[in-house]
Amino acid sequence: MAATGGPACPTIGAMARTQDLGPLIHISAEAIGRPGQRRFRLRVVNGSGFAASLWLEKEQLNALGDAIETVLDDEGYDYVPLPPDDAPPRLEAPQSFDLDLQVFQLSMGVNAEDRRIVLIAADGPPDADDTIGLTMEFDYRSGYELRQQIAEVIAAGRPLCPLCTAPMDPGGHMCVRRNGHHREL
Repeated sequence: MAATGGPACPTIGAMARTQDLGPLIHISAEAIGRPGQRRFRLRVVNGSGFAASLWLEKEQLNALGDAIETVLDDEGYDYVPLPPDDAPPRLEAPQSFDLDLQVFQLSMGVNAEDRRIVLIAADGPPDADDTIGLTMEFDYRSGYELRQQIAEVIAAGRPLCPLCTAPMDPGGHMCVRRNGHHREL
């Protein structure tokens, strides 16, 4: 996932169907299911109420969080929590969606002038006739908060083995550092 200097993506225009959601009023990450069998998604809502569910692989979600962190560091963003009286009302994440999209490719750009992160998602390759693409943007504050949420969602998975760092199931796992002979609990 690359951060670019502008909001445009050279391949997005080649897609058969693209929709620019514009600025988002809500973006959140979640995992659904039991650890080891979870599915991951972003839930987004724009100012006109259009809601989309973007399904991602765990690695895509983690890479998005890392890319957001890099952009915010590069842009020198310093998060300052808002006093409770100044905080906007917290929007509840949508439960129904106008679009449900399995993300095939995900890229990110930066609109440094407006201090916004631009996210581009598509359900297929840019040259396919039936690919659906979405562009959306959110401010640095929302990006920071999303990064924190992504870290929490990823960390809530299976615990890692202290020896081999592989995920452990509730019943343990066959640790390769112990030659697979002992079941780690």
